[in-house]
Amino acid sequence: MNPMPYDKKVRWLRRYQDSLHRERELAEELEQLHSRACKITPALTGMPGGEGDGQSLARAVESIVQAQQELDAQVNQCGAIRREVVAALEQATNPRDHEILRRRYILGQRWEEIAVEMHYKYQHVCRCHKDAVAKLVIECDT
Repeated sequence: MNPMPYDKKVRWLRRYQDSLHRERELAEELEQLHSRACKITPALTGMPGGEGDGQSLARAVESIVQAQQELDAQVNQCGAIRREVVAALEQATNPRDHEILRRRYILGQRWEEIAVEMHYKYQHVCRCHKDAVAKLVIECDT
C-alpha cells in the first residue's frame, strides 16, 4: 500500500466539512420549499381563479417530500463521514496536534481562529498541522 500524499489526506479530511455544507444547503432549500408551499392557497370557491391546473399544492408537497428525503440521506452520509474523520484524527496522540486537527476538520475553524483560541502563532499552528497530517495513516477507496 502506497502512503497517501499530504494533499490527498487533507482533501479526505475536508470531506466532513464539505458534506456538512451540502447538508446546510439542502436544509435551506427545504425551508424555502416550505415557505413557498405556505403561500399556495387552493381555490375553495366555485369561482374561476386563474390559469392554474389546481395541482400547485400537490406538487409543492411532492417537492417537499423529495427534498426531505435528500436531506435525510445527506444527514446520514454526513454522520458516516464524520465518524471516519474522527477515527482518523484519533491517531494523533499529541493532544495539541489532535486539537488542531479537530478544530480544523470537525469544527471547520480557519487557521487564524485556531491560532487565537489555542494561543499559538499562526505559523506554529500550520507547522503542527502539516506534521500531524503527515503522521496520519488513512486508508480509503476514493
